[in-house]
Order: sequence, then C-alpha cells, then structure tokens
Amino acid sequence: MEQQMKDSNQLYSNIDLHAVLSSNGRFLYISSNCKQLLLYEQKDLLGCFLKDFVHTEDQFLVESYFYNQHMLEVCHFRLLRSDLTAVWIEASIDFVACDGLDNEVSREMILKMRVLDTEPQKAAFQTTSKVAEQSLGSLPAFQNVGEAEQLIAMLPNPLCITTLGKIVYANDAMLQLMGVSARDDMIGKSAFDFIAEEYHDIVRSRITRLQQGLPVGMIEQIWKRQDGSSIHIEVKSSPTIYQNQRAELLLLVDISSRKKFQTVLQKSRERYQLLIQNSIDTIAVIHDHKWVFMNESGIKLFEAEHYDKLIGKDIFHQIHSCDQQKVKKSLSRIIERASDSEIVTMSCHTFKHKLIYTEMVCIPTTFFGETAVQIILRDISERKQTEELMLRSEKLSIAGQLAAGIAHEIRNPLTAIKGFLQLIKPKTKDRDQYFEIVFSELSRIEIILSELLMLAKPQQTSSMQTLDLKKIISEVTALLETQANLNGILMNTSEIEEGLLMNGDQNQLKQVFINLIKNAVESMPDGGKVDITAKAEGDGILVTIRDEGIGIPESVMKRIGEPFLTTKEKGTGLGLMVTFNILENHNGTIRVDSQPEKGTVFHIMFPAK
Repeated sequence: MEQQMKDSNQLYSNIDLHAVLSSNGRFLYISSNCKQLLLYEQKDLLGCFLKDFVHTEDQFLVESYFYNQHMLEVCHFRLLRSDLTAVWIEASIDFVACDGLDNEVSREMILKMRVLDTEPQKAAFQTTSKVAEQSLGSLPAFQNVGEAEQLIAMLPNPLCITTLGKIVYANDAMLQLMGVSARDDMIGKSAFDFIAEEYHDIVRSRITRLQQGLPVGMIEQIWKRQDGSSIHIEVKSSPTIYQNQRAELLLLVDISSRKKFQTVLQKSRERYQLLIQNSIDTIAVIHDHKWVFMNESGIKLFEAEHYDKLIGKDIFHQIHSCDQQKVKKSLSRIIERASDSEIVTMSCHTFKHKLIYTEMVCIPTTFFGETAVQIILRDISERKQTEELMLRSEKLSIAGQLAAGIAHEIRNPLTAIKGFLQLIKPKTKDRDQYFEIVFSELSRIEIILSELLMLAKPQQTSSMQTLDLKKIISEVTALLETQANLNGILMNTSEIEEGLLMNGDQNQLKQVFINLIKNAVESMPDGGKVDITAKAEGDGILVTIRDEGIGIPESVMKRIGEPFLTTKEKGTGLGLMVTFNILENHNGTIRVDSQPEKGTVFHIMFPAK
C-alpha cells in the first residue's frame, strides 16, 4: 500500500493543467487532462467563467489575485469538480497581448495550474470499465484489524473504516475527535449518524463510487460530535478491503480552526472591499500608466458610463496637458521606490467634457507581481472655487479701498481746476475750441472716477422701475453705432423680441450694454458683425451679445471679471468688473463662451417682471 501511495503521489506531482483565459476570466482553452483531474469534458468548460468553478470561500482571493493587485507570485485555491468534490490548485499566470476589436490591444491570461491534492487516485487515469473490473487483491487490504493495528492505531490523524457507510473500525484519534469515550459507542453505527444531513446525498454517491473501486476526491463536511456540537472536517477517502469485503477508508482532518480563521479573513476582506467600493474618494490602481482598477466613486467622478470606459485606458486621456509632466514625475518616483508616498494636485477632464480639480495621493503596490501605484483621488473643485472666490474677494476689497482713495484725492483738485477754467473761459473767447477739449477730458476723468467709486461702493439700485429691455438696447446701439460704422462693423438687432419687461435701474443697465457692446466692437479691428438677441426664456429674459473677434485667451477666461484685468492696450480693466457688479445687483447672471479667432458670446439672464 505504501508503494502504491508513493506511485500515485509521484504521478500527481507532475500533472499540470494549462488554460487560456480571456481578460474577463472566461476559459478560451483548457488542456485535455481536465477530464481526469476535474471530471469535466473540455467542451463543458470552454466559454465558462473560471470563478463559477472556484470554491465559494476562495472566490474573493482569486478575484483579488487575477483582477486587482496581489502580493503573491502564485495563488492557492480550490476548484470544484463535477462530483462536487474539491481539489487544491497552485496557479500562476502569464499575459499574452493580442489584437482585439477596433484595433485595440487586449490581454489574455495563460493559467498554469498544478494539482496539490495528492490523495491516491491512480485509478483515475484508467477507464471506468477497467477500474470496475479491478481485482480485490490490487486494493490495499486489511484481512483483520490486527494486521493494521500497529500501522494506524498510533496515527495522530483520525481514521475509520466503513462498509457501505457502517463504521467497522475507528482509531483512538477518531474517537477523541468525535468525543466518544467508548469504542462501542461508535463501532457498528452508521457514519450518517455523525454527518450533517445536507451532506448525506453526496456521501451516498461517494460510497457507491468507492464500492466500485472508483476514486473520489477530498471533500469538506460538517460532522456532529457525541455532545451535539458541530465540527468542520476535511475527508479524504479511498477504496479498500476489510475482512474480505469492499470497504471505505476515511482519513479525517479537523479544519474547524482554519474555517473560523477563513471566516474572519473573509469578513475582513469583505469589509475591506466594501470600504473601497463605498468610499466617497476615488481609489484606483495605475500600472504602466493605465487604469487597472477603480472603485465606483472613480467612475462617477470621471462621469463614465461603465468601467470599460476607464479600465485598461491611458490615464493621461483624462489628465489636463498642463499637469501631465508633473504626474509622470510623481508616478516615476513611486515606481522606482524613490518615495513612499506622493501628493500631487492636477486638473482632469471628465467624459462629459467637464474640468475638475483633484488632489491625488500615490503609494506603491503591485499588480500581477509588477510594481504599480495605488492612488486615492479627491475632488477639490469646490475647495478650489472657494479659494478663488476668497482671493477674488480680497482683490475686490483692495481694489475698492484703492479706488476710494484715488477718487477722493483726484476729485478735490479736479473740482478746483474745472471751476477756475469756467471762470477764465468768458475772458478768452477766441480759445473756445481748446476749452471744449479740456472740459471733454475732464468729463472723461469724472466718468473714470465714478467707475472707481462703484468698485468701492456699488451704486444702490434705489431707482428700480419697470423697463423695456428692447428700448434700452436700442438707445445703446444708437449711441455706439457711429463708432461701429467707422470700424466697418455691423450691429444686428433684428432678433430682439417685443414686450421684454424687467425691473432695474436704467442708467446702470445702459452701462452694462455699453461695456459689453463696446468690448465686442473693439475686439474686431478688421471689421465684422455684432449680433444682439433678446428673448423670453422660462421665467427670465436671455440676452446674447455675439462678436466675430479675436476671442479671449484661456488664461484670461479663468480670471474674467477681476479688477484691472484687461487685454486692451489702453484698457483700465474696470469695465467688466463694473458690469458683473451691476448684474449681481439686478439678480442677473452672465456666462461667457469664447473661441480663439472665432469670437466671443456673452449670455446674460435677467429675471422677468
């Protein structure tokens, strides 16, 4: 018998299973010896998912190993055979790149598996008919207990012999395992008295195979001790001969402690997985500059329809070009183990073309045995916006204080100059044209001072009244039409609806349209067209001012509305600032769209009366 076991163990230690899996874990190929080892035909496995044949307690481990990151070169897990028995497998994987759909490169997995279950199953390589005809003498035989007593009585592992399920022998370790004090309390009883009911059908099937001399694999069962408590048992069975009758040799291993540990480990893994999947922060793994894992928060952050839109794709498709070099350097330091962690801020594009600002923490990890980077990504767009608003508020405060001081200091001498000029004017009638120029420039200075004071203390909209928006726009365009014609610019106001009424301050609203239309005219030095439209939309009035000018640079668009920000050589940078303040006082909103060399569109929404 010892020689038989050695031969069988030697035979199984050299048996390998080879399989090719698709990127989502389906069998594309498996070697033909799957029939002997797993009791499945090749055709029964092809196209099926590997996870469907993995023991439920090992599925989390296999998924972690195959589809996320892992720390092991090999993975040990159990595969379920067609007779519902389990066999231990040691697996390793390699990758093969192949052409997929749309010329995309996909990766298939070559799975190398070695059977670790060395239970004597040499008969598994013989045909069923030959095994059934096997002679009694070819099986390990105990003609009576005395011949085997010295061999098995001192075994530390529980062992028993049954005939058609009836216990005919049990060693001391078996009695101790089952909590039986007297041998007679076990001998002669059915094994089913000790086995949990849900396993009875499987045990009957195994007994039938053993009686036919066919091999059976290892199986896990729950047995009941004499005191009624349950224990988890790993049972290895082999056909034998006892007192000239076919019998079943059972070797039992108490795995209760291991099961408890596995349960704790499984719950820990599940909690860890839930923590990752339900984290409000994006948790992802980057390997070779590609996303290889991402939780649900990441999919929502990038506004992707499905995981396939991100997994396996280049990370730089989402990262803004201005931050790509910075991110590459941080990832390189992690991969080269020059740093244990990196924190980097970057802006990203979502799949819906939205720009978001993020903060990324990088730490080293592994992916299929290769160095990778695990990241925690947090959306800081709101924080960034708050910081910009605070900075803008601070600038406005400084601008207001500066404007108030300048206006006060200039207005006093200006009043004196203007007064004395008015006294001198009647005495120098032959210089009237010069006085007109001086008074015109002084008036311009007063206008600038008024704009500065508006920054310091925006005008109160105390003279709010019902206004016809079309009338206001018509008066403004009539005022600016001469300047537009001189620059070869046509102002189109044909799409302004009638009866657009709103509450507002007439002078301030005129100032808004003067600033915006004047900016449009000045943005087209070579001529063009300014389209001004106004229409009712929902509960408001939408006004658009569209030009065909040079557009606004992206760097300026981010800061538009800030004081003293201008692209014009002689501009003060106060016009749009004043415009934004007036619109805010009128509960209006403004949105700017601009394309270089194509023009700019201002969308203004007012509440209707």
